[in-house]
Amino acid sequence: MFVYPKHEVRRTADLCGNWRFAFLGPGDPDDVRIDRTAYDDWMPVPMAFDAMPRYAGRRGLAAYKTTVRVPPRRRARVEFGAAGMWCRVFVDGRPVGEHTGGYTPFAVDIPPSRTESRELVVLADNQFNVERSPLQEEYFDWYHYGGITRPVSLHVLPATFIERLDVRTEDWRKGRIGVAVLLGGDPGSTETIEASVDGKRVLSRACAVGDRRIELGLSVPAPKPWSVAEPNLHYLRVQLGQDDLCVRFGLRQVRVRGDRILLNGKPLKLLGYCRHEAHPQFGPALPESQMAADLALLKDLGCNFVRGSHYPQDQRFLDLCDEVGMLVWEESLGWQQEARHFTDERYMQLQLEGAAEMVRASFNHPSVILWGVFNESRSDLPEGYEAHRRLLSHIRSLDPTRPVTFASCRGTRDVCQDLADVASFNFYPGWYSGSLDDVAPQIRKHLKCARKNGPKPFIVSEIGAGAVPGWRDQNAARWTEQYQAALLERAAAEVVRNRKITGVALWQFCDCRTSEQTQRALGRPRGFNNKGTVDEYRRPKMAYEVVKRIFRKAGVRG
Repeated sequence: MFVYPKHEVRRTADLCGNWRFAFLGPGDPDDVRIDRTAYDDWMPVPMAFDAMPRYAGRRGLAAYKTTVRVPPRRRARVEFGAAGMWCRVFVDGRPVGEHTGGYTPFAVDIPPSRTESRELVVLADNQFNVERSPLQEEYFDWYHYGGITRPVSLHVLPATFIERLDVRTEDWRKGRIGVAVLLGGDPGSTETIEASVDGKRVLSRACAVGDRRIELGLSVPAPKPWSVAEPNLHYLRVQLGQDDLCVRFGLRQVRVRGDRILLNGKPLKLLGYCRHEAHPQFGPALPESQMAADLALLKDLGCNFVRGSHYPQDQRFLDLCDEVGMLVWEESLGWQQEARHFTDERYMQLQLEGAAEMVRASFNHPSVILWGVFNESRSDLPEGYEAHRRLLSHIRSLDPTRPVTFASCRGTRDVCQDLADVASFNFYPGWYSGSLDDVAPQIRKHLKCARKNGPKPFIVSEIGAGAVPGWRDQNAARWTEQYQAALLERAAAEVVRNRKITGVALWQFCDCRTSEQTQRALGRPRGFNNKGTVDEYRRPKMAYEVVKRIFRKAGVRG
């Protein structure tokens, strides 16, 4: 693999590091006077401020401040990997943008000025407020952190600049790709466009840039397909006038045929885990070394598949998945939506916007093979059908190259299965109901349910049991490591031996902190969802070796 700069011509600056910080406590952001805020602390960026010892578990408003340098009278932009749960950005004391959602990239423009030194302030809010942050609610079964949780960078832009490059594999064998060059700024003239792949120029010509979109057909000079076994990556650089952008991509094709998902024409068997971006010391702002360690553990377990639960994953994690050959289900933000969500047009608009941000950010990752939406929603209601139709259709319009799915917990009552390319079901036999003897029969029952509308790939998108780390006794009852290991052994074995099942995402990779809502906390010892095969510090439970033995014996690659 190789490290590459995303820009060679464009002037950029990494804004990660210590920012001045002030925790303001509970309140309304509209009442905050940025010019009167006293910054009495420092905060690393990226970091969840409420994962830091001094502010652990505290909810309220927090202000971050730093200084950036922009050449006088030049246009500039600040790109955020994510900020939770809601934020407002100020430049020189004036608001320039807001964002809600907490898990998708966004950008704000810095207006041109005669002054080179510019003050940048981010007001972040981790309070639950359905008016400001309707996509996140306290009842969700994971802890919602606040702050600037993913990397930040500054970009100085020319009059016409490249917003993004979308790379589509047209022929993975011959190395033919289609590239959409999306432009920003003030297009309207003729510019020279140049493209190189892996350092070799493959195109140079003049083009009109008035329509803000340029379509290119290119050939990779020495094409190498991307797969789980051989995750070969290529490097595309496009320069347009005084700007450029570089992206990595993989030559691969994902298709659904009958009851199979095909990668480069070969059927996949997906064996893996659901994974939250969570750690007691960092919250969702994991350092890249921890992400790499997580992937090393997943590889050691024999996995080839990760479901990003229940929100879009950090782009750095997806970069690592591209490099090591880990297949990914990328999922929009949501958990157990009700009819009230589906009939709220503002909520639905934010879902559509969030899904678009997810697709735009992750489009070029060859590891991403599935788009998912609406985890465990009321997909058994007419309102749910219309909401799923809108969101899945929207994603298909943005990216017709990948199949779409959603994780349902409604079983035979689900009315939305005809909308998905892949049927995915969450169910917990032997945990919330029944016994260990129900695990295999329930998997086969849901397989039958998945095919009621005809042949379709079937993924067990969640199945598992809780185990308090270190608790073992002779009874091997629920919450012991023995019970969890026995249940996962049966689930993993059934998926591996049943050729009609496309895959499984065991719930879950690591223990993670959950909601502090009383009803939720009383069902979660330690305040954690304890269904991880490793604990929150990645220490293996008994189930680790059990799953490893079954997955590795299966020897899946792809």
